[in-house]
Amino acid sequence: IAPETLRKKEYTMASDIYSFGMIMWELLSGRLSLSDKNHDLCLLLEVCEGVRLAVIEDVPQCYNDLMKKCWDNNPEKRPKASEIYK
Repeated sequence: IAPETLRKKEYTMASDIYSFGMIMWELLSGRLSLSDKNHDLCLLLEVCEGVRLAVIEDVPQCYNDLMKKCWDNNPEKRPKASEIYK
C-alpha cells in the first residue's frame, strides 16, 4: 500500500503506480513482498518513512531503477503509466 494511502490521503493513479512497483518486485524476485515482516504498526511506519524493498540482483538495472521510481515517497515524482509503457 502506498505511503500516502497509509496516511489516509487521497488514493490516486500514483498510488497504483506504487503498487505496480511492488507487483513488479514480486514477479522478478519470485517472493511475496514483506512476507518476512510482521504486518503491524511498525511496518506501516517504516513504509511511511521511506523504507523500501532491496534491489533484486540478476535483473536488468533499468528494472530496479523503475521500481525505485515507482516507490518514491512523493507521489508526484512517480512515473506516469504512459511513461512505464514506453
